Amino acid sequence: MGAKRFLYGFILGSAAAGLATLFAAPQSGKETREAIKTNKDQFINQLKDLKASIMDVKEASTHATKEGRVHVSHFIREVNTAIGKWKAETLPQQIEIQKELGEIEAAISQLEAELAPHETGKGAN
Repeated sequence: MGAKRFLYGFILGSAAAGLATLFAAPQSGKETREAIKTNKDQFINQLKDLKASIMDVKEASTHATKEGRVHVSHFIREVNTAIGKWKAETLPQQIEIQKELGEIEAAISQLEAELAPHETGKGAN
């Protein structure tokens, strides 16, 4: 949308400049017509060059977008692979930690069970 507005603005500005030049021309009508013909060809060539440049930018951005998608896709696959490896590498430690937590919980329960009769006996004295 921005390129269209730019192009429209460029064309309108050029037309306005051309009209202003026509009305303020210090030359004769014949000289002015020849100058317009010459400038018209230059203007058309400039428009063709501008169009080619815009098309080049469009193609380059399309290519960059496609390349970006490929690289992002590749990056995501690599990150997922790395996460999977990390999970696999840390799984034995997780299992060991869970086992140790279970042993600690069992030891605490056993200690509470052993201390419970002593606590009730103390309260009675």
